Amino acid sequence: MKQLPQDTVRLLSSSQVITSVVNVVKELMENSMDAGASSIDIKVENYGLDLIEVRDNGCGIKAADTDVMAVRHYTSKICSHEDLEHLETYGFRGEALGSICAVAEVAVTTKTEDDDISTQYTLDLTGKIVSQKPSHLGQGTTVNVLKLFKNLPVRRQYYANRKKCKDELKKVQDLLIAYAIIKPELRLTLAHNKVVVWQKAKVADHRSALLATLGSSIVANLLLCHHLQEQPEVSCEGKCQDETDGS
Repeated sequence: MKQLPQDTVRLLSSSQVITSVVNVVKELMENSMDAGASSIDIKVENYGLDLIEVRDNGCGIKAADTDVMAVRHYTSKICSHEDLEHLETYGFRGEALGSICAVAEVAVTTKTEDDDISTQYTLDLTGKIVSQKPSHLGQGTTVNVLKLFKNLPVRRQYYANRKKCKDELKKVQDLLIAYAIIKPELRLTLAHNKVVVWQKAKVADHRSALLATLGSSIVANLLLCHHLQEQPEVSCEGKCQDETDGS
């Protein structure tokens, strides 16, 4: 037996974290929502294989944190395993951005409220910054992921099938619809090859979000449901489809 080189270990482990185009979008979107974004624009080219861009208007990344923002297991969301009992964020492992770097080319542009201008950082496969330059973008963070799975030919081959590519784009849209419903205050857009394929404006409440995403005919056939669980304490309220409806 021989010990695998570190770059091989990194690639293999990262490919288990980042498994698909929709997985990349989900991880980056959750980072945006954790940053307090009220607007997220997602652009993909060639079904996400050539480019995935996620742009938000969140709080941005502090200059003091940029050196380690994509280094694996660096996170601002927890300090120890005890914090897992009180999580209020979507992400917490500090793995997503670093894992994306291992399977794609990544650039991060960010600006906080206190920064005079935004800065674009180009990252290497370990998540370290290799170059930086000023940018014109406003407050928030934009992550550009290029040439996804460039060093994983089997994964790229999987997406050689056009139907699978279309299915993946549909999964991305379904993901956005799910977040659009649970986050009414969030504005979302999805563009493919520079054409907007789906969008949702900021709305006041969950009913308005359902109407904006599913349409009035579907919402009219939803039933209000409640669920209460004592141990552990869980309280849910939502809508489900009326199974007596024949449509």
